Amino acid sequence: MANVLFLDKFQKVMKSFDSAELTECIQTREITTNASELMNDSLSLSLAYEALLEEASYIALNDSGEKQFTLYRILKSSDEENILSFETVNFGVDELDNFIIKDVRPNNKALSQVIHQLLHDSGCDWQLGVCEVNRNITSNFYYTSMREALKALQEFGCEFTFAVEITGNTITRKIINCYHKIGKVTNKRFEYGEDVLKIVREKDRTNIVTAIIGRGKGEEVGDGYGRRLEFTDIEWKKSDGKPLDKPKGQNYIEYPAMTAEYGIPSNGKMLPRKTVVVFEDIEDANELLQKTYETLEYYSRPLVQFSTEVLGADAIGNTVTIHRGDRGYHYQTRVFKVVTNYVTGQVQAGLGDNLNATSINRQVSNVQNNISDLDQNKMGFYESTEIGKYQDDIMRGAGKNGGSIYLVNGIEAGESKSREPYEQVFMDGPKISESQHFMVQNNKGISFKQCKKGQWKTIQDVHKGAFRTAWSMDGIFNAEFIRAGILSGILIQGSVIKTADKNNKYQVIMDKGRLAFEEYKKATNLSDAHGKKLTEFAVNFNKDTGKVRGTSIVQQPGYIFSIESGTPQLSRAVFVVPENSTYDNRKLEMYGDISITGRLFLNGQEVVAGGGGGGGEGEFPPELTTDQEKNAWIVWQFLKSKGYTEQAAAGILGNMDQESGVMPDTEQVGGPAYGLVQWDGSAYPLVPPATWNGREYVQNLMRAAGISGDYKIVKTQSQLLEWCMFNGQYIPTSSYSYSVAQFKGLTDIATATTAFEANFERPEITHPERIQLAIKWYDKLHGLKPPTPSGSLKEQLDKFYNSYKGRYVQNGQCVGLTTAWMATLTANKYGMTPWNSQSTNPDGSPTSGNPRWNYEINIGDGVSAATIGTFAPPPGWTKIIPQKAEDCKAGDIFYVGTDSGIPTGHTGVVLEDGKNGQVPTLEQNFLGCPVKRFDGGASSSWGLYNWFCIWRKTT
Repeated sequence: MANVLFLDKFQKVMKSFDSAELTECIQTREITTNASELMNDSLSLSLAYEALLEEASYIALNDSGEKQFTLYRILKSSDEENILSFETVNFGVDELDNFIIKDVRPNNKALSQVIHQLLHDSGCDWQLGVCEVNRNITSNFYYTSMREALKALQEFGCEFTFAVEITGNTITRKIINCYHKIGKVTNKRFEYGEDVLKIVREKDRTNIVTAIIGRGKGEEVGDGYGRRLEFTDIEWKKSDGKPLDKPKGQNYIEYPAMTAEYGIPSNGKMLPRKTVVVFEDIEDANELLQKTYETLEYYSRPLVQFSTEVLGADAIGNTVTIHRGDRGYHYQTRVFKVVTNYVTGQVQAGLGDNLNATSINRQVSNVQNNISDLDQNKMGFYESTEIGKYQDDIMRGAGKNGGSIYLVNGIEAGESKSREPYEQVFMDGPKISESQHFMVQNNKGISFKQCKKGQWKTIQDVHKGAFRTAWSMDGIFNAEFIRAGILSGILIQGSVIKTADKNNKYQVIMDKGRLAFEEYKKATNLSDAHGKKLTEFAVNFNKDTGKVRGTSIVQQPGYIFSIESGTPQLSRAVFVVPENSTYDNRKLEMYGDISITGRLFLNGQEVVAGGGGGGGEGEFPPELTTDQEKNAWIVWQFLKSKGYTEQAAAGILGNMDQESGVMPDTEQVGGPAYGLVQWDGSAYPLVPPATWNGREYVQNLMRAAGISGDYKIVKTQSQLLEWCMFNGQYIPTSSYSYSVAQFKGLTDIATATTAFEANFERPEITHPERIQLAIKWYDKLHGLKPPTPSGSLKEQLDKFYNSYKGRYVQNGQCVGLTTAWMATLTANKYGMTPWNSQSTNPDGSPTSGNPRWNYEINIGDGVSAATIGTFAPPPGWTKIIPQKAEDCKAGDIFYVGTDSGIPTGHTGVVLEDGKNGQVPTLEQNFLGCPVKRFDGGASSSWGLYNWFCIWRKTT
């Protein structure tokens, strides 16, 4: 229970309450870790509305029954639903910030005497109450607030509290109490499970040090290096009653026990963790050693904080014991924070080390030997006045030696009879007679002047001297003065900018919004600046409308334009517009491996890698002619490659037909859905946030799935469909309880159609008509085959060899070559893609230190690693065990077994039909052997007699 008083702006009591009459009354008090901060103290209070209390400015609280109150100033008040609420802060801390100390400089005075002097100098009506601290202070308080002064005094090892005494309805005394530490050691025990509702322990090992080099006040020096006081020559012995041993000649003090626990491990022993701490005001070595030891006590151990909820906490600052037997917590510790709810009686206490700011305040001090102490060197009024007397002379150069800057008045310049400034002169010497370079600022702008040293004696000489204007007052800058450095953030208009190579072979010119690369031409004016053009960067216009379309790089016939890769000395082309490319006969050459993200079109027709995913005329079965049929073929081939039966794939297509017409870039009319299956993220998105924009939702899903490419095309949406099947969109129902794996294996079209509708699409009403659409797609696509590349096998093989000769194919390993050949023969029907693991094969087995040999072939019913050829070939291929060279035909793929002595086996392509014991082959491996032809002697280490088998394409 607490007594609460409301006071008006004159600090007169208006009304009194018991805390039980209030809706809320929560006091929060916290002793800060940083000694330079006063105790945080605030009060939150609310009660039933009374008009009188709206005029209150202060609230006083007493929970001890004594006549001293804690006074709070109201910062915020609110009136909501007939409840008045107040937020307040301790009045003492707040009020003392407005009493200013003009100049108090105590020198070895008692702390209580210093506080009295500060209160008197500031005109403050507060009084010193209890003062436990008995030590002398030397410091400097100059035009600072009383609050800041108390914060500074706390750093000398004391803590303050604030209270008021109220007699009748008036505050009769304001009191500041000074303690070594707020609170006292009590016999209070907090036992978990009795008066303690919870105990949470936090440990902080931030910046633990086990040895400190203490440094005191530095020597008073001018521009030189100021050495600081140290305790190197002081000796401590535990046998003499000292807390630690510190031998003479050692400039640090160490806690050996803490080094053994928290030191730096080195060669089987622990080295001390050291830091440097500077004590600016200590001038005695013995005092410095004692203060350094006290600091080491704090820094050398982990800090421990307990957060508790208690039924009756002790007072702020008191030292208590806390116990939790099941965790082995038995600590004597300090109450650093108390939150008291005077309405409910509940108290929350923070005990131990206050970690709220520990990690910030427990920091290493930097040694700075030559930085002035601003607090000890503040300029007094007299000093600033004296300096002001000389400012005019110094700025105008009127002193004995003049000065490097001269503010010239109108009389001195001979321009007027006024003493007001006319111009300012900067010179490169200490005075005019010792200078030869001058910069002058006046109403004409900025100009530069030059003479022989000693030629000009007076400011009149400088004023009348010849000049060159660098910057006129109307903003025109003379570019002749730009001789060095870097121009940044500039705008140049109406000019030609030209730069040439050091040998004058070519030049680059910016002119009229164009950037041209030209043959070099010596020029003296703008009219003949241009040479013969090689390439030009220019804005592109629509010839009919004249509107800007964008930018272009224009190659001139007779010269190439290329993008190249290379070294500092050499380069090779990657992208070239050749010299014989013209306006009417455009040409382009590309070199090296080419990766395309997005769609590729040839003569207006889309080409999609992977056989069944193409959009070109030659990459679909000839029976399919419409865009809808080609889209369905892409979905059909993709689903089959992922293990769906044709019946399951047809069921999905039947649903797609009604949802989107199997057209991927389709939005729901008047709704949020989009895409082949009309993904809808408006209510229950698989990937947040919810959105009414179907396009946005599909892109969010693709990002979550890690799918790249154009979100508007069938290929990427097919991949997204597969991802959604396993990531929450496909949910088995009671009527169709198939798992994804079971759904993929369905062989009844009607069941597959209705199961996908119920488990994936989930419409409000069922659509049995989708079954007939699914049957339509099954009848349309079943039995169709993708076209094979045109040309004879020999033509294809020769083209393949010429394309890759002397280069690495795909992953650089032998299998990369054979899978590329399989993809060539089948238009990549099997969707071969790199296996990206650096440590395992697709089946999970280790790669045995050869991370580049892995490659996948997706063959409808599963994934296999094309490594040694020990598994059955894919459909359309046959496996042969060769007995002689003549058994091998051009285009076959051969595999070498591990019995050849090669632990990973080997593979390659037969280049020519075998005969007379020779089988010419194409091979590669990543150990320095790009694609090349081998004669294929049967007795060689990889020759015919070591072959495990060959694969031959049959259809």
